Amino acid sequence: MIAANSLAYYLLSYFIVFILHQAFTIISARMFGFNLELDYTDIRFLVSRYEWYFDSVKIIYSAGPLACLLLAVFMIVVAFRYREYSGKLKLFFLWGFVHSLSMLLGSAYAGSLLGEGFGHVLIWMFLPDTGKLIITLISLFLLAAAGFAITRLFLLSGNSYYNNLKTDDIKSFLNYQLIIPFIAGTMIIILLRLPVSFYELLRIVTPVMVVFPVWLNSLGSTDLYYDEIPRETKISGNLIIAALVILGAYRIVLNYPVQF
Repeated sequence: MIAANSLAYYLLSYFIVFILHQAFTIISARMFGFNLELDYTDIRFLVSRYEWYFDSVKIIYSAGPLACLLLAVFMIVVAFRYREYSGKLKLFFLWGFVHSLSMLLGSAYAGSLLGEGFGHVLIWMFLPDTGKLIITLISLFLLAAAGFAITRLFLLSGNSYYNNLKTDDIKSFLNYQLIIPFIAGTMIIILLRLPVSFYELLRIVTPVMVVFPVWLNSLGSTDLYYDEIPRETKISGNLIIAALVILGAYRIVLNYPVQF
């Protein structure tokens, strides 16, 4: 039940972040008068290579990641503000922060390594290989640091189901709240977006750089006590339905390319 609820929030937050990322990319492209084609796999720009110039490359390929930066700040502020709230909705914002940060920093390191997506900005900046390596290492470091920083927020999310969380139960709880939703959610996202490029695949699996540090840092946690209000562990039917509807709508609506 815990895993099912967390998986639904994982998928919902991913697609909200991903759709926002794509929307800002499309808006930026249209600002330059570029035509493009959108489907469930990716955005394709219907312009020749000779129509690109530095300002268009910089703005179009940076718009999505920068939107994710703003969204990451918003998500973590809300998640932190309501960290002691016993409702499950705060998990949406916590997963939303993970996805927003992963989309931002995943674009940076994947682009540096592969020269795709945000990597086009680095190429047009004539950034040397050493600079790209530094960006990759910094991105991976920041992802891991974020994981260590939000460990307690994931542990506090246990107050949606328990009055207290014993040390011996923390690992089991995080398996259901964190590990299983990440693995299952990642597989579902990949299947929904097939065929997926290696660049997109790296961005989809990037949350592992946050999830693993959370799990690792939680191993030394002590007993957690929340409050005495009775809790009930059950699957949220409306949440599951909402996740299925959004996933289905995304796949069906964008099954055929849409041109802008």
